[in-house]
Amino acid sequence: MDKNFSETTVDIIVVGGGTAGPMAAIAAKEANRDLAVLLIEKANVKRSGAISMGMDGLNNAVIPGHASPEQYVKEITIANDGIVDQSAILTYASKSFDMITRLDRMGVKFEKDETGDFNVKKVHHLGNYVLPMPEGHDMKKILYRHLKKHRVEITNRLFVRLSG
Repeated sequence: MDKNFSETTVDIIVVGGGTAGPMAAIAAKEANRDLAVLLIEKANVKRSGAISMGMDGLNNAVIPGHASPEQYVKEITIANDGIVDQSAILTYASKSFDMITRLDRMGVKFEKDETGDFNVKKVHHLGNYVLPMPEGHDMKKILYRHLKKHRVEITNRLFVRLSG
């Protein structure tokens, strides 16, 4: 080993600090708080990437009563000229409401209507899917707080070498 590098041993390495990476790292720690979980990101996880500017596809979600997962798959397939993995889109659509409600509980602010329900907007032909995120730029900070709360180690200063 090069003297300029140190070694560390972890149970799980999560690559990427967008939305999915932190959520996966948090889920791992929630499943087993004794796991050593490391999140590696190319930049500072609190402010890197498009998500730090409030731009994220997760605010396209299937909210019960507004659309169905099948409508969403059809809409996304049309919007992308058929070049999509429909089974992956269906999985996303089927699970998106649970993720939105979880993020909402974590402190991510989605626009709500006068009854307190998600204020879903219609921008597609078949259903209402878009949830405005007026403070979407805060999402990375919220995810970072939850990573720290769950004691996930975070770095962008690591050389990873796979053995074997």
